[in-house]
Amino acid sequence: MKNQGNIVGLGFCGHDYLCIVPRIPVDDKVQAVKTLEQGGGPSATGVCAAARLGAKVSFIGAVGDDQRGQQILEGLAREGIDTSGMKIRLAAESPVAYCWIEESTGKRSIAWSHGSVKPLLPEEVHLMSVREAGLLHLDGHQPQAAIYAAKAARESGTTVLLDAGTLTEGIDEIIELTDIIIASELFAERYTGSKEPEDSLKKLFGKNTKFAAVTMGNKGSIGYDGKNFYHQPIFKVEVVDTTGAGDVFHGAFGYKYVNGGNWQECLRFATAVSSLKCTKFGGRTGIPTLTETENFLKERV
Repeated sequence: MKNQGNIVGLGFCGHDYLCIVPRIPVDDKVQAVKTLEQGGGPSATGVCAAARLGAKVSFIGAVGDDQRGQQILEGLAREGIDTSGMKIRLAAESPVAYCWIEESTGKRSIAWSHGSVKPLLPEEVHLMSVREAGLLHLDGHQPQAAIYAAKAARESGTTVLLDAGTLTEGIDEIIELTDIIIASELFAERYTGSKEPEDSLKKLFGKNTKFAAVTMGNKGSIGYDGKNFYHQPIFKVEVVDTTGAGDVFHGAFGYKYVNGGNWQECLRFATAVSSLKCTKFGGRTGIPTLTETENFLKERV
């Protein structure tokens, strides 16, 4: 039986090594101000946000049988996320990301790797969880499995949301199968060839699209439903670290959508959750609860 409030994530899950630095060095050295390790990845962190807000969540991905793989699984489990759909590859190095955060601005630079973990195969996807969910959250990684899952989602009436941040193999087909696409400003520009967000949205909006949006950092976000544009400014907060802000935005948008929010409400809610995340060090550390988010929004009516 379908549960519209359930969310399934499928994509990249890794282990993040983060450090706050006085400046991001180029051919130089700096002393780290603060360091942290925790789970990361676009879809994985997105569904962590949905889980923190109260959604019932499962995640489908692949890790190695190394220490990082165990840490990734434990990080998801701590958020109450069902990891029964995860595949553990023997003698494989798990995905990883190295993140540098500039102390004065909170802006980050990231170098990441899939490790040596072989991608998920279509036959490894647990389709029952996809068909029974209200929303499938993709990030463009694990492309064969993502396309397979998205086709099953469309057949069963499960909404497909894409966090479009990386130009991955198969991204064209994934976009064609997507109901809601939320792209970073850089992805939108690279994919569509347009520097104007409104023009990018029109090009991203395909035959199966219900809603497209572009996130633009401190310029907020803009959405498009095929007829109308929706603008959402940022909320001013004391920014510590922007790592994971986009991932969290996507997860919060999906949570609000499956709980009946309209497009403008989804954008505003996601912006609030993402803003609160930025007040803490780490991609997942600052993800707020539903109560914290609602209180934050009440103060900004």
